[in-house]
Amino acid sequence: MKILAGDIGGTKTILQLAQYANKEFLVLAEERFESGAFDTFDVLLATFLEQYAAEAEGIESACIGVAGPVEQQLAKVTNLPWRLHASELAEKFSIPRVALINDFQAIGYGIDELTDSDLVTLQAGEPVPHGVRAVIGAGTGVGHAIIAWCNHHYQVLSSEAGHSSFAPADTLQRELLAYLETQFNPVSLERVLSGPGIENIFRFFCAREPDTLTRELDLDTRQQPVTPAVVNAALAKQDPLAVKTLDLFIEVYGAAAGNLALFALATGGVYIAGGIAPRIVDELARGSFIAAFNNKSKMQSLLSKIPVKVVNNAGVGLLGAAVYAARSD
Repeated sequence: MKILAGDIGGTKTILQLAQYANKEFLVLAEERFESGAFDTFDVLLATFLEQYAAEAEGIESACIGVAGPVEQQLAKVTNLPWRLHASELAEKFSIPRVALINDFQAIGYGIDELTDSDLVTLQAGEPVPHGVRAVIGAGTGVGHAIIAWCNHHYQVLSSEAGHSSFAPADTLQRELLAYLETQFNPVSLERVLSGPGIENIFRFFCAREPDTLTRELDLDTRQQPVTPAVVNAALAKQDPLAVKTLDLFIEVYGAAAGNLALFALATGGVYIAGGIAPRIVDELARGSFIAAFNNKSKMQSLLSKIPVKVVNNAGVGLLGAAVYAARSD
């Protein structure tokens, strides 16, 4: 079976053509595009298919993971003016079967295809065979998915839980919430747990402790995007506010992952995806993430048995889209 897989994000789109046989994928062509360079996804897809016309001959099935909600096979890409409709894509490009799924659904379908080298274990736990799994990942926003065993394989349920309310866990986090409420109403989880959220936390500490910021980081954040400058300074232990920012971000991340584990009763494991986790994986492994994950009062014993792993493969979403496209049900 020849398939088309796609991973659409606000900044980049990756498309892949592959041959699927005997439960294995043979990649025929793959290309990364800057999403903003195209007015519509149709134009981008046409460009790709023309570029690889021979490889694209006879596509039988396609699946596109989209950074945004998908309703009745209609998708609106967050942070882009693109609108995708599965039936229109199928007709225009003569593909018998086209499916649109949320980008974290795609990540969920890709989990089973990962190898041990693609994962970093934060908590080994005691995984239950065919137990429910969950995915959470911070990047431009924060995504979630729940993965449930059904009819001999896992099915992935999408979620927009990143837009749920931020729930502070201690006095410092309540101060952060009060600070953010002067700018956002309501304050969603992704105002804290995301790349922009790191900047929000850093601004909070700057307002709270204005004399602590080092001159070097002050200059860096004026000359380049704030979040990478803060993360780099925190990892290098070059600025006390940067360190505090990353520490608080990790505690919020761990608590949110623990909440998701309870919501889903994810006895099969929680997977930490997204672009930020691999960058800070050594900090995640130091203990505060898992401490916040397990800190759920009466449920601490249950949570300590749930495996927690960081996904260290940036192509997991594309892989999951390919898996979904290859399915017959």
